[in-house]
Amino acid sequence: FAIVGIAKKDKQLIVEDSLLKKDVVHMDLSILLGKPPKMIRHVKRKERTLKSVNIENIDIKDAAYRVLRYPAVANKMFLIHIGDRSVTGLIARDQLVGPWQVPVADVAVTLSSFDSILGEAFAIGEKTPIAMIDARASVRMALGEAITNLSAASIQHLEDIKLSANWMASAGHEGEDAALFDAVEEIGMHLCPDLGISIPVGKDSMSMKTTWLDQEKEKTVVSPVSLIVSAFAPVFDARKTLTPALNRNLKDSGLIYIDLGLGKNRLGAS
Repeated sequence: FAIVGIAKKDKQLIVEDSLLKKDVVHMDLSILLGKPPKMIRHVKRKERTLKSVNIENIDIKDAAYRVLRYPAVANKMFLIHIGDRSVTGLIARDQLVGPWQVPVADVAVTLSSFDSILGEAFAIGEKTPIAMIDARASVRMALGEAITNLSAASIQHLEDIKLSANWMASAGHEGEDAALFDAVEEIGMHLCPDLGISIPVGKDSMSMKTTWLDQEKEKTVVSPVSLIVSAFAPVFDARKTLTPALNRNLKDSGLIYIDLGLGKNRLGAS
């Protein structure tokens, strides 16, 4: 590695010419970045009224078919087969798993070079529907899913994981600004610091609402606060990546159930 700079608190941008031994840039950061006005938003919280779930009239077969057809659950072959899964020749773990090539891989793994077992792992987590009930819970679940998926790769330390946070919300809509604040505070000020994980990069889309007229009646669809977490970490042995494929040829093997929910099998927004 190489040290390209040092961060200090004096708010000066200094670029030194190592050959001439003098500063070629010496600038106050306020000149470069300007002094943007601080935004103040006046928001109101919206009390969420939750009704108890009635499952008496749900047909199990019909429910199963509907879940399996849901895009977030359904087979992604139609997306996977149209692309090249081996670009660069450094792909150690793609989407398809096992002898029947089923797209159920939890994590993507690439190699850092052609003559090394070192590499990088990538995984995604999202639990947007839960935000309709609890914005804080939705981001905790999203991060938990990303880390759980990433754990299938050969990662040494939890602190090695870095995150990209993709936020989506309907800014200005009743209750959504407060929900966004709660979600960002939960993951940025509590959960990630407690885990020792940083979020160095991300993006946002703050206009997740559409309105139209239908027979002279105004209709609106609003997206709940959404966090899509992309998790990345260095891999020390790409050959040790785990998959959901069961090896039925092993004589001495077993299935281990690990209750990650600690007995709290909540179904809200699942």
